[in-house]
Amino acid sequence: MGYAIFTARKLMLTNRVNQLNFRIMQLSQQQQTLANNAANMERSMASMKNLFSNIGNIFQMGMTMQQNAVSYALIQKLQSTNGDFKNSEIEAGLKSMIGTCLGGGANFFTTGLGMQLQVMNQAMETVNQTKLQQIKDMENQIELQRKSLETQLAAAQEELKAVEKAEEKQIESSAPKFA
Repeated sequence: MGYAIFTARKLMLTNRVNQLNFRIMQLSQQQQTLANNAANMERSMASMKNLFSNIGNIFQMGMTMQQNAVSYALIQKLQSTNGDFKNSEIEAGLKSMIGTCLGGGANFFTTGLGMQLQVMNQAMETVNQTKLQQIKDMENQIELQRKSLETQLAAAQEELKAVEKAEEKQIESSAPKFA
């Protein structure tokens, strides 16, 4: 009768150890998936930031080229029609006029479109940072669960060893002894 109790207890503990190992493996897989998602998100954030930067640079180059072309054309036109002005006076007047006409300066990010681009970039970055923080929080929760399960697993394994030792003692004490 004692053997049946030990066997039943060993089977229950073995089942518990296997369940805990399986759950720990699942949690490790979830952690790996979350880490992959976080890495993908960080790569997409860097790509998006690079995209916004490239768009800004393209517009900045376009503005500079446009300013230079307009400036050159106006200087050529004024020089050919009006020889009374000095070149420096013409250039100073033209530069101020061009700056007013083409967005107030040589920096694209000071224009309305440039500011909108910066706001969009910041909004995307804020959303992505929030998502990354959520992923990190989930990883921390999973880590806490995994540590709790590892503690339970260690306790179940120790109890299984204790049951096996008790079973061995029971077998030794119940064995017939011949004198």
